[in-house]
Amino acid sequence: MMTVRWLREQMRQGKSIYDLPLRVTFYARVSTEKVEQQGSLENQIQYYTEFIQKNPNWTYVPGYIDEGISGTSTYKRDSFLRMIEDAKRGMFDFIITKEISRFSRNTLDSIQYVRMLKALGIAVIFEKENINTSTINWWSRWRNFRSSN
Repeated sequence: MMTVRWLREQMRQGKSIYDLPLRVTFYARVSTEKVEQQGSLENQIQYYTEFIQKNPNWTYVPGYIDEGISGTSTYKRDSFLRMIEDAKRGMFDFIITKEISRFSRNTLDSIQYVRMLKALGIAVIFEKENINTSTINWWSRWRNFRSSN
């Protein structure tokens, strides 16, 4: 089983996450069912599916998608909650998502879920903010991003 500690050790040895045999999934969400957001969701799904599948070292785990649901609370986001349950069952090693606000607009929720996932040995990449929770400096990058917004 991959652990964040193992992942960090591999990266210290010069490997990138793209070199490692990981089971990778994604989380995508849009908050409304407007046509323009539907296009954004379809683009996210296509992009992350292809991005994960094109890496020969990764095993694609189908993504988790919430449509037309606000990110202010995780309460009604069925796919997000299923992803957390699947994480507890060890179904994947890594989650990629577009940005922190896709994961959760509530900072406390985001931090709690990221820490819980890390305790389970699962890392998250927030692409827009360039935050990878498998790195040692992820927390300072998070704080810097949040303080600038």
